[in-house]
Amino acid sequence: MFTVEERRKYIGGSDIAVVMGMSRWKTPLKLWLEKTGQAEPDDLSQVEAVQLGSELEEFVAQKFAKESGKQVRKQSKMYVHKDYPFMVAHIDRLITGTDEILECKTCGSHKREEWEGDGIPREYILQVIWYLGITGKKKAYIAVLIGGQSFKYKTIEFDKELFDVMVDMAKDFWHAVETKTPPAVSASDNPVIVQMFPEPDAEIIENQDIEENIAKLQKVKDDISVLNDEKEMLEAEIKSAIGEHLGVSTENFKVTWPKYQQTKVNTERLKADGLYEKYADKSSYRRLNISEKKKVA
Repeated sequence: MFTVEERRKYIGGSDIAVVMGMSRWKTPLKLWLEKTGQAEPDDLSQVEAVQLGSELEEFVAQKFAKESGKQVRKQSKMYVHKDYPFMVAHIDRLITGTDEILECKTCGSHKREEWEGDGIPREYILQVIWYLGITGKKKAYIAVLIGGQSFKYKTIEFDKELFDVMVDMAKDFWHAVETKTPPAVSASDNPVIVQMFPEPDAEIIENQDIEENIAKLQKVKDDISVLNDEKEMLEAEIKSAIGEHLGVSTENFKVTWPKYQQTKVNTERLKADGLYEKYADKSSYRRLNISEKKKVA
């Protein structure tokens, strides 16, 4: 295992999809904060699924060997790109007597569809192409244990054109790391930005460059408000039509309006009993507020 400090010094296989803006789990800005030492990576060491994935890696490798008839051996060596020392690969297994590698994965049964047919999650495709490009090998196998009940393995051929794009994007990203230049924000970066700037000072800055964005945001909020009103009206009309019945059926739709039960904590009763403050956890947050300035006549 490599430490957080060691991982800050390079772009590895688990980073490359993030660098390319193609990860579902992390944004380039979040990764940039980690690589520049301004944020700690999420601690996954205590996540049971991650622990089991690590422990089952050897099982997946041996299952692949049995199913494919190929011999595999563990490889602890760190491969480094011949021209760029910040581009590295840690592969799971070498396939003995070949110019091939093996990547081992596990996932829950709820992700079964991602592996149907020829399907492979895009993050893993990019990870394996990265490994092939850095090791100089031309073919890889990726083996997966799904929900502890289904085993599959598939091949991934090296794609030089894609790898060249990866290298160019990795170079740009690493330049941003070295120069402390943050990458462009994405729609998923709101929580990341809060981490970057948790406490405001008392100054309101002048910045005419974002006037257009502010106007667009205000319009979007107004449009959402109108759509929410329309949604509420349509729901009321449909509920009125259903009335005392369970639902309604049309040519193209089936709508049900069942009754559910839920449990809520009665905060007023807790306050009356003097228990609310004892169990209430307070937190702070920043909220974006927009107001139009009054025009001076």
